[in-house]
Amino acid sequence: MKAAFLVGGAVGYVLGTRAGRQQFDKIRSKAQELWEDPRVQDGISDVEHRASDLVREKGPEIKEKVTGAVKSASDQVRGSKDQDNGTNGTTSSTTTGSSTI
Repeated sequence: MKAAFLVGGAVGYVLGTRAGRQQFDKIRSKAQELWEDPRVQDGISDVEHRASDLVREKGPEIKEKVTGAVKSASDQVRGSKDQDNGTNGTTSSTTTGSSTI
């Protein structure tokens, strides 16, 4: 009983992978044809140019916003660490005296 189940499973697997491989090859071939279509390539080129223009135009503004956000986040982290250490952002110096007995 187990042997028949295993043989059936093996045959199903082999047939399934062959059919699956053929279907995969078909899909891959169609995708390659679509990718190489001049209309698709023109569309991709258009999107690349628009993206490049947008980055050139908005890049400095985005850079400023990101820089501000990073600075704000790092200030918050520093403030949190200072509170954990009990310093509240200030540095304190303590001196200990020595005593003789």
